[in-house]
Amino acid sequence: MRVLAVELRQIFQKNPKGILAVLVLDILEIAFLSSNPFVIGLCIDSFFEQDYLWLCVLIILQVAFILVRVTNKALDTRVYEKIIEDKSNTYYEKALRTNTSNSKITSRLDLVIQVSSFFDGCLVQLIDIAVGTLFSLGYLFCMTEWPLFLTVLLTSILVLVCTQRFRNQIIRNNKQLQNLDEEKADVISTRKKVRYRMFANRNRDLRVRHSDLDAKSYLIIDVMQAGLLIFAIVYLFHAGSYSSGQVFSIVTYVIMLNETVCSFNEIMIEIADLIDSTIRLNSETDEVS
Repeated sequence: MRVLAVELRQIFQKNPKGILAVLVLDILEIAFLSSNPFVIGLCIDSFFEQDYLWLCVLIILQVAFILVRVTNKALDTRVYEKIIEDKSNTYYEKALRTNTSNSKITSRLDLVIQVSSFFDGCLVQLIDIAVGTLFSLGYLFCMTEWPLFLTVLLTSILVLVCTQRFRNQIIRNNKQLQNLDEEKADVISTRKKVRYRMFANRNRDLRVRHSDLDAKSYLIIDVMQAGLLIFAIVYLFHAGSYSSGQVFSIVTYVIMLNETVCSFNEIMIEIADLIDSTIRLNSETDEVS
């Protein structure tokens, strides 16, 4: 983790103002999306009273969201592609002064892109998870009764605990896939059919294993979250004390919280892959003496 932190600090120092500007736009974009269920719920309730104030608020938020997203998309490519270009050139020049094989150089240039894209990928997803969880739990805590809120919270925690084993296995499987990828060019250069068939067979087995682990993890997630969603709808129906807009907002935030739990598993795997990639890029065998 420390190696990754050092690498990310170096990347950040290449263009701190540009990266911060993009991150601010990312946070605004995520905040707009996370507030939508709350505002739409108020719109629904206000329609029944012939009040269109919250509809105007929603329109303003949507216009602001569009402007932020367009600006963000235009800016982030310019900022991060320049960083990726610089990091790729630096790694390639360093690798040329070592005994690193062409196969490893080819594979690890892809890892440079992966690590350099942290701020545009993993960090944005982490912010999305944090903001989405904050909005969801905050609204559910304020607007629902304790039995429903505690059920939602405990189910989310239970999902993470139950899928941890599969998450760790996927991380180990990804390391084996990366090891195999670094051998690909060397295997092809031998021009031997038997060796390539062995390589392709091993690659297939690892990818099938990854798919199987994913399927098992999502089976647990989907079953528990489907049960939670059904429970929430039935509970709200029998409670009878919630307006139509509140029911919409509560159900939507329950779904949003479910999505953040899925995203958390995925981001933990991505961060583990990034740590492995950083270690490979900074391994002693690839450093200049």
